[in-house]
Amino acid sequence: MALISRQTAEENMARMIQFKALAAALLAMFAYGVCASERNPGIEIGIAPFLPVKTLVQNYAPLREYLQNRLHEPVTIVSAPDYKTYSKCIQNRDYPIIIATANSAYLAWSDSEYIPLLQPLIYTRPVVVIAKDQELKQLSDLHGKTISMPDILAVVSMQGLQMLSEAGLVPERNVFIKNMQNHSAAVNLVITGESTAAIVSDRALLQMPPSTREKIKIAHTWEIGAAPGIVYLGSPDLPHDKLELISKAIYEFAQNTPEGKKMMKDIGYDGLIPMRPEELRPLAPYGALLKKAMANNP
Repeated sequence: MALISRQTAEENMARMIQFKALAAALLAMFAYGVCASERNPGIEIGIAPFLPVKTLVQNYAPLREYLQNRLHEPVTIVSAPDYKTYSKCIQNRDYPIIIATANSAYLAWSDSEYIPLLQPLIYTRPVVVIAKDQELKQLSDLHGKTISMPDILAVVSMQGLQMLSEAGLVPERNVFIKNMQNHSAAVNLVITGESTAAIVSDRALLQMPPSTREKIKIAHTWEIGAAPGIVYLGSPDLPHDKLELISKAIYEFAQNTPEGKKMMKDIGYDGLIPMRPEELRPLAPYGALLKKAMANNP
């Protein structure tokens, strides 16, 4: 029995070492931090920091691997520590390709001349989530309560304020807002009981670990706020033929490969379709809010 226990312990240790090595390898493929003055070799894809880096690494690893094999050059998915830094990186055109949220996508196109490439088949919607064992009949029942949201620059946080206003709830007057680093952090406050509810994106919610999702439930969905959860855009600094090649490869991955279809289903988008510039125009109000918030907090 002692021999079996020792052998099992050694096997567990070996698996743990393998797991840590895999995690380190994944993180090495994902640069995390402020905009670098020197880019990584090959193609960089700058994704909005709407989830923790570990979750983004896991969710987008199949895309990175496919593009690297398809394009025959290194591909790195990069992000920033917060929405403010991410927005500044876009302003500087630090990212050749971006996977941006709706308000950032609009400004990337209107102000920085990024070119819209692809959008999801399924739009995202703001949702109010509460603990699994709680009930919320209407938004006005949150009067006097604490509500958590992602970063103040996140489009869903802007939509959240609209939702609360329609229910007669005014921040710091009859409801309290806690803005967190990302959607996951906002939901975690509900789980720990530090907030009564969280307002997040339903697509971001789908991308969170099952251990998180099983502890909460959706109490309200704001259908009016339906918008592209993410938009793929390319920098005008890229040669046109290179941009077309990358866009085509991402589309083929999402629509035609088993691993791509699985990834799109897992993150709640079901696939990608081409996006025309005029389809970004309805997002102008959120782009204006982001621009104003950035100007007030340089």
